Amino acid sequence: MLLLALIAVPLIAAAITFFASGKDSDANARLGLFLSLAIAALGIPLITCAPNLSVSLPWFTLWGTSATVNLSLASDGLSAWLIQLVTWLTPVAILGSRSSIKTGMREFVACVFVMQALMIGALLARDLVVFYLCYEAMLLPMLVIILLFGGDDRRQSSLWFFLYTMAGSVMMLVGIWYLAWKLGSTDLAAVIAGMRALPADVQGWLFWAFALAFAVKVPIVPLHGWQARTYADTPGAAVVLLAGAMAKIGTYGFLRFVLPIFPVQSAEHAGLFIALGLVATIGGALVAMAQDDAKRMMAYSSLSHLGLVMVGIFTFDPAALNGAAVQMVAHGFSVAALFLLIGYVEARTKLTGVEDFGGLANQAPILATLFVTAALASAALPGTLNFIGEFQLLLGVFQSPGSLGIPLPLHNWSDASWMAPWTWLGFGFVPFSMPVVAFIAGTSVILGVVYLLILIQRWFFGKARGHTEPLVDLGAGEVLAVLPLLILSFFLGFYPAPVADQAGKVAEHLGLAARDAAAALTVVETPAPATALVTDGR
Repeated sequence: MLLLALIAVPLIAAAITFFASGKDSDANARLGLFLSLAIAALGIPLITCAPNLSVSLPWFTLWGTSATVNLSLASDGLSAWLIQLVTWLTPVAILGSRSSIKTGMREFVACVFVMQALMIGALLARDLVVFYLCYEAMLLPMLVIILLFGGDDRRQSSLWFFLYTMAGSVMMLVGIWYLAWKLGSTDLAAVIAGMRALPADVQGWLFWAFALAFAVKVPIVPLHGWQARTYADTPGAAVVLLAGAMAKIGTYGFLRFVLPIFPVQSAEHAGLFIALGLVATIGGALVAMAQDDAKRMMAYSSLSHLGLVMVGIFTFDPAALNGAAVQMVAHGFSVAALFLLIGYVEARTKLTGVEDFGGLANQAPILATLFVTAALASAALPGTLNFIGEFQLLLGVFQSPGSLGIPLPLHNWSDASWMAPWTWLGFGFVPFSMPVVAFIAGTSVILGVVYLLILIQRWFFGKARGHTEPLVDLGAGEVLAVLPLLILSFFLGFYPAPVADQAGKVAEHLGLAARDAAAALTVVETPAPATALVTDGR
């Protein structure tokens, strides 16, 4: 019943908030904060006394198939920790919104609760249809928030957000229906077991149907066009959930669905996804350095960090998968804190330009202290959970055996490879040793320090520029919203065992089939040397 309650209670909280008086924003914020804290407390048993729960109730028969959709929910360490991220970022978002949302607090809080329920549903779902319904529906309350409370270009940003995410998910919907038609079930375990009965080419198309849907949500280059503009036009308190929690459901989808359902295809295309992850983690950091807007800078920072997570996931190494899971949780804390602090500045001045401020450390020392601390956490300072996640991820990539073929432009076309699809575009697979891949990916950590230091130097220690009026320092409520995120980042940095032993171990298990498939492919592609035939001359 706990799993059902985790979905139902936020929906009830949304209804209670929506029917409350809309005139008193402070009262609505207090009500939302109280209800969100109660929901967060309800989810704590998932990581303490009830780590593995499940429930399955018949729901309906999927149209055109014989498959019965069950309200099938289950929790494990990975789901439980990402649910903690969702449930605890919700009161942070509500508390942090009081400085930026002056009217319409009732609508904001109700949308946040609906989005929370749907994200929890996606993380608990073990039926493909249930997952898809929650996965797509969670976009709607975020679209409402952007349209009601977003920036000047909110209509265009919300349109890009909607078109990208919906276009990426249409093929997954078709794929789920096809699986239900052919296999007679949409249960995750049944689909994993039944995939062997499908032809290899069909499995390949289904793989891309799922992978593209999750790639848009992460996002992965080149499907990231919606991210920077959407983050820039979303209120800081809402970006806490968008970047801190919702983006993680994209990487979660790869771990929970893509690797276990399509292990062979994941192994075959691992080089492509690692290459795209490297482009995202390095390119995102470089583009962040060139931004003149702090929210866009943090958007590309998020692209960089999640690109690194994708590298770890498609390495299939146990340590890399463990580190990827830890980094997903760690990034949720740090990026939420940074967006919230930038949102406080935006609420006071309506400005977020890198060149708009200077010398804020003297005007707002509390803001400066919290911002620098959050930036150090994002930059993976030793002693933070980000450091644990990134170090373990890169160590896993470094120690992975063998080499990896990454598609890169080639000047010379070999005689035997002209029919390979990549060579049609002038590409070929170039072998990279895994230590080289780890070195390239690790460069993003250094670049991350650079763009964060640029922002800190310009805003807090540079000469006063642009906005020269004194900035009011943070109040107690604003500090209270940010401080728990930083405390958790440092506490779990010194004691990461709960995250690594629960979320990390599940990620290792989910990558097992893909790791075995990759090992089998390596054996096939590298046959044993022929041995000479020895005869006695007869």
